[in-house]
This record gives sequence, C-alpha cells and structure tokens, in this order.
Amino acid sequence: MVLVALLVGANVWAQGKSETITKQFAVNNASAEFWFCVCNINGSVEVEAYDGEAVQVVVKKQVNGKTNEDLALGMEEVSLGVLEGAEFVKLFLSSPNHIMEDKADPLQCSWEWNRKSEHKNYWYTLDFTVKVPKGISVKLSTVNKGSVLVKNVEGNVYASNVNGDVTLQNLASDTKASTVNGKLEVNYKSLPKEFGSFNTVNGDIEIRVPENASAIFSFQSQWGEVYSDLEFTAKLAPKVTKAPDGNGVKYKIANSNSYQYGKSGGPTFEFETLNGDVYLRKQ
Repeated sequence: MVLVALLVGANVWAQGKSETITKQFAVNNASAEFWFCVCNINGSVEVEAYDGEAVQVVVKKQVNGKTNEDLALGMEEVSLGVLEGAEFVKLFLSSPNHIMEDKADPLQCSWEWNRKSEHKNYWYTLDFTVKVPKGISVKLSTVNKGSVLVKNVEGNVYASNVNGDVTLQNLASDTKASTVNGKLEVNYKSLPKEFGSFNTVNGDIEIRVPENASAIFSFQSQWGEVYSDLEFTAKLAPKVTKAPDGNGVKYKIANSNSYQYGKSGGPTFEFETLNGDVYLRKQ
C-alpha cells in the first residue's frame, strides 16, 4: 500500500504537457556579419547549417507541474521571446521569474531574477532544433538539462553551457566555447582566420585541426594535462609588457606556455581548464 501511494504521488507531481513552437526568419545577408542567437536556461540547443536562405526554428516546450493548475500556469507563463535587428535575430526564454536585461550588446544573454514573482510549482525545458544559412554566425547558450550542438556553420561560433557538453562540428571560423561541468569537443574543416578560445572548469577539451596548417596554441591549466599528436615546431618566447606603477614599473608576462604549429603565425588558440585535460588531434 505504501509503494502504491508513493507511485501515485510521483505520478501526480510528474504530470506534464508539451507544445511545439515553430518560427522562421528571413536572412537578407547570409554572411558572418549576421548573427543568430539563442539564450536558453533549461534545455538543449542544436543548430545545423544548410543551403537555405532562412533561419528555421522548432522549439519543444515541456512543462511539468505539481497540480493541474500549476501545469496550466506554466504553459501560459513560459514562452519564447524574440528580438530582431537589422543584422541579428535573438530568441530567449521568457517567464515571470526571468526578465531579460537590456544591454548595450543586444546579443548578450543576461537575466534579472524577478524577486517580486511568487514561487512557481512547475518546471520546464525548451529544446531548440534550428537550421541556419551556412554563412551566418551563431551565439548559443544554455544552463541546465541539455547540451549545445553545432554542425557545419561557416560563420563565427560562440557557444556556452554550464551543466552540459558543447559539441561543435565542421567549423571554419572564429570560435569561443565554454562550459563549467561538461566536455568541449570541436573539429575544424579549416582553421579560423583569427582565434579559437576554449574554457572549462570540470571537463575535458578535445580539438581536431587539419594537417598542414599553421597556428599558435597557448595552454593554461591548474590540475589538467595536455596531450597532443601535433608536431609543434617551436616553443614561443613569453611576451613581456611593462607599464608605470606608482614609483616603479610593473612587468606582466603572458603566453608563457605557447607553441607554434606549422610554419609560422596563424590563428591563436587559447585553452584554459581547472580540472580538465586538453587533447589536440589531427583530423
């Protein structure tokens, strides 16, 4: 009887409802100057580039509540926010508890917790599946209950997570990727023009780059290790800068652990981990 009661209680709490939201946005300039942005909190974000001229979005909204009234309230209050500009489209979670802050950079994902809002007895996820024109840039983020996946985007890619993985496939442009509790996995079909920046706290970083390329790799880790099958041609000398500081001069040393891959120069790749390892591999 106790077991039946527990199961009934669990079923009541776990009752849920889902809704599919579809959107489409025309892109007049399918170049890296145009940005598509997703600011999510709970749920996954998957983006794949294709040969079309519009951004196609499918969002699965899932809400679970303690009671039927809580469930209905969650379905009503949790929604998809949209902000459009001449050179960007931004989609974001909208709810009474999370208010998107206005920033000078319209693509910045920054929420303000609404302290006046009452506690809600429902929880939710928004799972994004998106197709974008190949040449545009994307900026994507989520926090819980999902991963970030990007495929074949030829523009710039900025991707972040907190409790989940970030996987970026077949990239060709400048990249920023970070997570706190998860793995970063990135492969390039061609190296970016300027930079790649990768940061984790409790997770590994795995990068695959083309052979016969040139780039500069810099590493910083507290307790992680670096493993590579790349043939570095030189260890670069640290960069020393100085500036007046009171009655003296302050010296700063940077790039103390940097290596050249290939002939010379190329984009700069920066890796920073706390507990994770870094793996560099040839394509």
